[in-house]
Amino acid sequence: MPVYHIVLFKLKPNTSSENIAELKKAAGAMVGQIPGLQKMDVGPPHASTASRAQGYDMGLVAVLDKAETIAVYAKHDAHLAVHKLREELCTETLAYDLEFTP
Repeated sequence: MPVYHIVLFKLKPNTSSENIAELKKAAGAMVGQIPGLQKMDVGPPHASTASRAQGYDMGLVAVLDKAETIAVYAKHDAHLAVHKLREELCTETLAYDLEFTP
């Protein structure tokens, strides 16, 4: 079954819009590089639920083809580069993987 890989980010104070754009670009660029990574969306919480975001400023949803791809994704060089950038820009993250039926 496919998997949603969901990550929420609390950005460090004064994180620039340029840094956020760099993170979004790097995350999106993983599609086509990491086998089994089908789609990637990155952005802030929707206005209708932002008040419930508990300080998480951004999130990403990656669609992976199957559960086994989580390990491939986690170890891939493209992901490790994004992970490093995320560590530089964020104080906290929360990850959650969810299998779903297409």
